[in-house]
Parts: sequence; structure tokens; C-alpha cells
Amino acid sequence: MATMTKSPAPARPLLARLLGSAALLFLLVFPAIASDYEVGLLGKFLVFGIFALSLDLIWGFSGVVNFGHAIFFGAGAYAMGILLKALPFAGATYIAALGGVLFPALLALGMGYLLFYGRVSGVFFGVVTLALTGAVHSIIIVNGNLTGGMNGLYGYPTPTLGIPGVWEINWYEANVSYYTAVAGSVGCLALSRWLVKSDFGRALGAIRENEDRAAFLGYDVPQIKLIIFTIACAMAGLSGVLYVPIGFISPDLIGVTMSASVLVWVAVGGRGTLIGAFIGALLVNYLQTLLSDAFVVLWLLLVGLFFILVVLFWPGGIVGLARHEWLRVRLQRLGLVAR
Repeated sequence: MATMTKSPAPARPLLARLLGSAALLFLLVFPAIASDYEVGLLGKFLVFGIFALSLDLIWGFSGVVNFGHAIFFGAGAYAMGILLKALPFAGATYIAALGGVLFPALLALGMGYLLFYGRVSGVFFGVVTLALTGAVHSIIIVNGNLTGGMNGLYGYPTPTLGIPGVWEINWYEANVSYYTAVAGSVGCLALSRWLVKSDFGRALGAIRENEDRAAFLGYDVPQIKLIIFTIACAMAGLSGVLYVPIGFISPDLIGVTMSASVLVWVAVGGRGTLIGAFIGALLVNYLQTLLSDAFVVLWLLLVGLFFILVVLFWPGGIVGLARHEWLRVRLQRLGLVAR
């Protein structure tokens, strides 16, 4: 009787874990080998990575394209800044941060309910969210007494972390804001990975591949879309909260440019890959910083050309290309494809 031989475990998960551990170790020791400016810059890019990750959850895993995702990023930042001004007492930072996450989540819950249960989908969903971006941007500018208008929101107390009234540290310090961005990135990535690997994530995949068939099989499509939309927008709000000690709260955070930028980050990194959102955000923003110093006028054109090249030649993004090459090498080693 022939004996069954157990096939060796695939090397890809082990390699992914090793790369992930190396990346985390690098992030933890980076402040010891870099200047405060570089630490602040990387912290800002990580916050943008969380923002891109939140879009990847709804675009890459449910097929919903949101052209107004910056609404929720800006809402998180503005909610935190406004609450800090309204609550000038010890521990207000935690309440303001919580409000910066809950407000975008409630906003997404209301908006998503009207759109998803109203059967607004496809290109029409994109048009509606794009129009809402312009409307919210105008609201921010008009209500200058609350939001600061075109001048941006400033004058709020310095956010602090620690034990209120006992031991507090300034959140604006480079290392403090950086490590909160690292912790937020790791936490959001772990949550997102768990979510897409769960039964709920498989339901999302079914909706992305064929929404009508998923509905025929008994899935409540509007409800599932609403849940993932709310979670993703709460995550975008968290990225807005983490941006407050790193950047400046202004109407640009809710503008069309910011919404378009995050779409570019996800597309470059690889839609539907999670980690690709961080890679895209880091790479595009690094190129933007590098090129804006070398080419004061042409840098935006060069970034646009880079995006076009990625879409034309690597439609799966950088992570998609890496996965394709990894699979090709594995198949070649097994003799299933020609070298």
C-alpha cells in the first residue's frame, strides 16, 4: 500500500512573516538612527498608510470606489481639534481622539445607509461621494467660527498622552507622535487582516466578484457594505486623529486632491493587498517629497506620469507584481512552467 507523503509547507507565509518582523524592527529603531525631521516625515507617511488602508478595505475587498474618502480623514482631524478647544481639562485628549473616530463612523453610517439601501452603486456612488466632498469642503470654509475657515483650525490646547493630571507627555514631540503612528499602523493592519480572513471577509469577496450572485445566495449586500464602509471610515477618522500632532488641520484635508491622492496610493501599492496601501502611501509621498525639492514646478507632473506607468504596466500594483513574480518562480521550480 502506497504511503502518502506530506507536501512541504509553502515558503511564502514564512517569508512574509520574516519581512514583516524586519519591517517592524526597522520602524522601532528608526528614531535612534534618524533626525527629528526624518522621524516626523516617516510618521506622517505611516498615518497616510492607515488612511490608504481604510480605502483598500472598501475598494479592494468590496469593490466600492469612494471618491470622497478624504471627508472622513478630515472629519477625524477636525473633530479632535474642535473637541480639544471645547474640553480644556486634563484627559481631554482621549475624549477628543475618541470623538475623532466616532464622528466619521457615524457620518459614514448615515451616508452609507442612504446610499447602499438606496441601491446607489458603481459609477453613481463615485459621483455622489465626489459631490459630497465638494459640499463638505464648502461647509468647512463657510463655518469659519467653528472650523477656522480657509485659515485652518488652530489655537486648541496641546494634546497630551499618559495619566491625566499625574504624568503626561506632549503628543507633539517627534518620537511620541511617531510611535503612536507605528502602533496605529500595526493595530489597523492586524485588524484588517483578521477581518478579511474571517467569514465576513469571504462575504465581502463574494460581493466584489458578483454582487447579484451574492444576493441570490442569501447575503444581505447593503448591510455588509454598510458595515465595512463604517469600519473603514472609522479607520480613516483614526488616521485623521493621528495626523493632528504631525500636520496642520486645514480644508485641504477634505478636498478633492486628498481624495484623489489616496486612490493613487492604493492603486500604486496594490488594491486588495492591505500591505500595498502602506507601500503605495510611503513610496508616492517619498517621491513627492524628493521630487518637489529637485523639481519645484514639474514634480506633480512626474508623480502623475509614475502613476500612469504603474496602471499601464503593473495594474495589480507593486505588491501584485511581486506576488506574480513569486508565483512564477515557484511554478518554474516545480517544472510547471518553462523558464
